[in-house]
Amino acid sequence: MTVSLVYYFISYFTAAFILALCITPLLRPLAFSVGAVDTGTGRRAHSGIIPRLGGIAIFLAFALPMAFSLTRGAWDDLHVKMLGILVASAVVLVIGICDDLKGATVRNKLIAEVLAAGIIYAWGIRITDVSSPFGGHIPLGLFSLPVTILWIIVITNAVNLIDGLDGLAAGTGILVAATFTLLPGTDFHLQLIYIILAGSLAGFLIYNFPPASIFMGDAGSLFLGFFLASTSILSARKATALATLMIPIVAFMFPLMDMFYAVIRRYYRGVPLGEADREHIHHKLLAMGLSKKKVLLLISLVNVAVMVLVLLLVRQQLNVEFIGLILVVVVAVIGLRLFGYVEFVPFVKERVRSFEISRRSKYFNYVIKRFRRDAGSAQTPEELRRRLDELMREYKFTRVLIFLHSYSEKEPFYDYNPVEKPATGKPLMLTFAVVREDAHLGLAHLTREMDDDYLLCAAEMVRAISAEVARFA
Repeated sequence: MTVSLVYYFISYFTAAFILALCITPLLRPLAFSVGAVDTGTGRRAHSGIIPRLGGIAIFLAFALPMAFSLTRGAWDDLHVKMLGILVASAVVLVIGICDDLKGATVRNKLIAEVLAAGIIYAWGIRITDVSSPFGGHIPLGLFSLPVTILWIIVITNAVNLIDGLDGLAAGTGILVAATFTLLPGTDFHLQLIYIILAGSLAGFLIYNFPPASIFMGDAGSLFLGFFLASTSILSARKATALATLMIPIVAFMFPLMDMFYAVIRRYYRGVPLGEADREHIHHKLLAMGLSKKKVLLLISLVNVAVMVLVLLLVRQQLNVEFIGLILVVVVAVIGLRLFGYVEFVPFVKERVRSFEISRRSKYFNYVIKRFRRDAGSAQTPEELRRRLDELMREYKFTRVLIFLHSYSEKEPFYDYNPVEKPATGKPLMLTFAVVREDAHLGLAHLTREMDDDYLLCAAEMVRAISAEVARFA
């Protein structure tokens, strides 16, 4: 790199840095006036009221120098694609601003992200093939569109999720931009774009460094994630023949791991995937007693190590796909155990148990449908009682009494009392009304032993018994 080129890059970095430095404080009173503030709920690791909307400063400090750079020199294919990324990024920025101001649903944000990713694809920025660890490339064909959109959405939301600690998203963005800038063979204009982005993030980081006086909000984190995801497609293609999707995956290792852990723990615990929590990696580190500055420094050191690793893999012409895949898997498994997100033995047992419950549920659904079919054809109470006997045996009930008002109170309509093994003294009792429309026709009392078997499809069973017995009330 020539000295003149270094000065050229420095001038653009400085311009973006100064713009962010000047625009960011202007947004603080605006954020307070429109109520775009963060109170420390959800995944935020802070106390007090902090204004959002810092993402607008990042976008403006980046977009103005970038737009100026696009007017310089010959207009080529890369200029066209960068213009497309800027337009699509503006769409994501708008939905982020809406979320910061009034709150946006997960559905609406996802629609905006898919729309913006569709613009990227239509503009010719696409993942058309992926490399195989065994050599060669695998063309995606018709899968190019969904893979491109999925990649952009995953990275966008991964960066959004790590924006829960002062300076973390901005610092990570700077290091990822630096990684792609230093990839060998990266186009000069792409390098310039990343340097401008790093300058805007650095200027904002002055105010966002712990303790932060302003946050980038969803406007900033969604824009940052979307822009890096989109340009990473271009960078991986232009840098080297070996730099495929695995290079961006390794470069985005920290935000992707944090997102992966969030999905795993929420699924594992049955929590909605879109629900915010305080169990991200930075929250875990804070809970260990580290200060915000130490957590930020530690994660930044990890990101620097990842950046060096990416550059080493590419420069040494190593098998990026194989080594990168092994690295990501190993780190993911270690992190799951280290941060206590998943206890592997109980997790495996629970998955096996869940599979068995799912399989048994399907069977009892079939049993109930069979009962409804056979009981529906019963012409006499005796025929219905035989069908009830079959159902009670399947459910292992030890005593069943069904009383109907139309029968004698001392004489139940149905009495099931099979000769079974002695009771353990831990009965599970179920009582419900026999009804037809709004009429209360009687009561059913069902008893079985409380054991390891769940009472599966109980609601469907109750409705089926009530409906069929009501026919003879």
